[in-house]
Amino acid sequence: MSDGMEWIVRFELPNGGPGPETVSSDDLAPEFDGIVVLLLRDHYCQVSRDRARAYSDAFPSFREAGVAVVAALPHEVDRAAYWRERYDLDFPVAADTAAGASADAAADGTTTAMTDGTPRFDAFADIETGVDSLPGIGVLDTASKYPRLVHTEGGETLQECPGPEDALDAALDALR
Repeated sequence: MSDGMEWIVRFELPNGGPGPETVSSDDLAPEFDGIVVLLLRDHYCQVSRDRARAYSDAFPSFREAGVAVVAALPHEVDRAAYWRERYDLDFPVAADTAAGASADAAADGTTTAMTDGTPRFDAFADIETGVDSLPGIGVLDTASKYPRLVHTEGGETLQECPGPEDALDAALDALR
């Protein structure tokens, strides 16, 4: 985030991944110092698939550092569940579609990470706005009453999405 602003990002979304039926910032905050939200481009994106697998492989490092990982797909929960099973993901896979408020905001000029300006996410719209392209990441600081977005990152191209090691380093730096 280049402007120094920190946005409050609270969420409670259907979970297609392991754990409870919903994943929420309120449930994760007491257990973790921060949350890395991995915004996936869509169900068909090979780069997103590769990134999700890499983050799953690195999940123990995140957990050991006190940082949760939540992936978000701009699809319904059945697609998120498919991803969890197909790619053997160890973290929640939230279903977050832009059928809500962010779709209305985009109609009046809000920028998004998609080149066509189409919002993909609702609860994670502020993270999406902060990245150059999808897939991308957002880091939420859970130390205060409400989770604050303290870092976003996405490359100029799809292939430049931060890998898990870079995301963990960014999270630890942002949470200090």
